[in-house]
Amino acid sequence: MTENSDNWEPQERPAWQPKTPREEREALDNAPLATLRATPATPNAFMLMGHLAERYPRPQSAKGKAYARRKTLVDYANAVGAFVADLLAAVARDRSEGWVMCSHDKGDYTGQYVTWRMFDGVRTAWLEAGLIEHKPGYPGRLAFGNPGPTSGKLTRYRAKTRLLEIAAEHGITPANVLEHFRFEFVMPSELIRLTAPPKPTPDTPSVAKLRSDVAELNAFFAKQTLTHPTIKHLGWIRMFHGYTEGYRWNKGGRLYSQPQGPACYQNLPETSSEAGLPTRLQMRINGERVVEVDIASSYLTIFYALCDQQLDSNEDAYASILGPTALDRHVAKFWINASFGNSKLLSKWSKDVKRTLELQLAKKGLSGFDPKLYPMNRIKEKVLERHPLLARWGGEIRGRVRDYGDLMYIESEAIIGAMLTLMRDHKVPSLPVHDSLIVPVSKFKLAKEALIHHFRKQTGVVPRLDPEEDPEV
Repeated sequence: MTENSDNWEPQERPAWQPKTPREEREALDNAPLATLRATPATPNAFMLMGHLAERYPRPQSAKGKAYARRKTLVDYANAVGAFVADLLAAVARDRSEGWVMCSHDKGDYTGQYVTWRMFDGVRTAWLEAGLIEHKPGYPGRLAFGNPGPTSGKLTRYRAKTRLLEIAAEHGITPANVLEHFRFEFVMPSELIRLTAPPKPTPDTPSVAKLRSDVAELNAFFAKQTLTHPTIKHLGWIRMFHGYTEGYRWNKGGRLYSQPQGPACYQNLPETSSEAGLPTRLQMRINGERVVEVDIASSYLTIFYALCDQQLDSNEDAYASILGPTALDRHVAKFWINASFGNSKLLSKWSKDVKRTLELQLAKKGLSGFDPKLYPMNRIKEKVLERHPLLARWGGEIRGRVRDYGDLMYIESEAIIGAMLTLMRDHKVPSLPVHDSLIVPVSKFKLAKEALIHHFRKQTGVVPRLDPEEDPEV
């Protein structure tokens, strides 16, 4: 089942539709593939399935004859449960904003827990009832002369407010869906992925080496015991960005735990002041407590290094730029990192930028943000007073214009290099969270040494790590 499936329902979408607005594309591109394998684990889940199956039954046939619903009601209810579970899990996934993608190739459903006939019945009934919204997919490799794209997209679905309300009435929400449904997660077959633009991964010697390293890390960690109330981890895939002719595999490259969504440790906060909220530090590796070793100001440190300078590691790079509060610090940090994600320094609070910041603040328990109190021109002025080097962002650095993919790649090489050293030289398992590593607390010193070594190898500078001191001492 791929994004470029040739078998499509012809009535689903005409040969071509106008481009999706830019602000919607990222979430749609990050939509996970619906598993359609979740099964009920609690009485609440059974009751929700029964209510939805009865209230929104399969549509009648084209000839007007009713389906033998009683005979197939169990199969239909199973499809209802599997789909609503996937939709609820996707809501907790920030990067896709609740969207999931589903194949409309009937062959992909052969021999599966949910058949095409049952899924088609659920999606049709729910679309008619206004429980879900969708972005129709389209086929790739269209006929000669057709102005459509050369690669296709699977149809995307997202729960609307009414469906979320019905689930909540049965005590099931995106936050607790993993407690009410058993998910059968599947590890993707391709360990090296291309995004932005998404393309099939070529089979070259360079890719074979990348695959080999990720496969080795996956096989090693599979031998460890990871315990946590909700986290599931099958392995990692490595995602690269900005594919072009002559691609050198040096853009992006982060490791992403599978499955993504609410079960993914990378999507949980490190710690939380809210009782009962799952966190990463609740994990145990082989029964041992863990510590998260973070590369402080990672992108900023890498940027300074590309400009042949060392960021001052004796002070917090974001503190006191805008003011003394935690909110002031986070807004300054956000502006710098968001600018790295842009082609130039940010100049206005767009709707998407503001929403992204508010989501981050909510996760950290910070409130009181008002863009009127943080005008972009003031932020830029204050940040450049502390970090005047940032004025070079968007211009040539070492012979070419750099972007976030360059910074991410250097960071990912340092992180993965440290993971491989810990595994091969010390038999120490680790879990990456983009710019940090989680390790058993007794292995803090080894992790710190490995991170410093590989970061210096990639950049020529020494990073500041947090925590700096062994938490066991």
